[in-house]
Amino acid sequence: MNEMQSVARAIAYIESHLTDEMTVEQVAAEAGYSPFHFHRIFTAVTRSSVSEYIRGRRLTYAAYDLFHTSLRIIEIAVKYHFSSQEAFTRSFQRMFSITPGQFRKQKHMKDTLFRAMEKKPLDELGLRHIREGMTLEPEILSVSELTLVGLEIRGLASEHIQELWSSFRQRAAELEHSRVHPSIFYALIELTGLKEEVSYTACVEVGREGRTPDGMATKVLPSATYAVFSHKGTVERIPDTFQYIYSAWLPKSGNIRLNQPEFARYDHRYLGPMHEASELDIYIPIGLSTT
Repeated sequence: MNEMQSVARAIAYIESHLTDEMTVEQVAAEAGYSPFHFHRIFTAVTRSSVSEYIRGRRLTYAAYDLFHTSLRIIEIAVKYHFSSQEAFTRSFQRMFSITPGQFRKQKHMKDTLFRAMEKKPLDELGLRHIREGMTLEPEILSVSELTLVGLEIRGLASEHIQELWSSFRQRAAELEHSRVHPSIFYALIELTGLKEEVSYTACVEVGREGRTPDGMATKVLPSATYAVFSHKGTVERIPDTFQYIYSAWLPKSGNIRLNQPEFARYDHRYLGPMHEASELDIYIPIGLSTT
């Protein structure tokens, strides 16, 4: 069994014992290594310590329980082995930039690319993607105001998104006179506050002047600072990139995710949704934490 398989086996063990007492020694034994040696392997493969990974996965499940159960916050804290509700709140806020109580009230967040409740654990393909298919440290960019125009739908169902892009590409010529970068496309995700919870817009950047074609939407993003991650591979692996961003990078970065849209930017490197060599950039709006 190679190192990747050992870590995947350890992760499977962690996933099945998140509500149990669990030590690093037990996880290492399941993988067949000494605690010291296993810690080095696990950190090298996942870019997270064993204890950090366990805490992050417990917080992810705790977020799911906040949305989908009537358990009190203290009961959720105890369920996932936090020493107190205060300790749980501190850890939750560091990871999600919001308190458990605030998080529970904002049900419109649950289907956005802010993968607060992403329950999927890493598998071997996901571990390989972290090692080979994405940037581990983002480029921090200040982006001026963006005016985007395109077709919008509610929700993130993949079949609807595919239909949206097909329709938008057929109509993109209607914007040729006002496009800023003819070869660049954007996918914009934003909260709606409505029952559908999230909107997805396939769009391009345009100049301020010009008429918005019938049936299209105009989105104006204010100037902001973004953490920009490059994703390489199929769109099926994008959840692994987001899991790394929100579970590993963001809590350690000293930044918080701002409450405004995030987006993907597609240029000449994007070769199609199922092409292993496709590359796209993911822009996460950030600000410095005040805590």
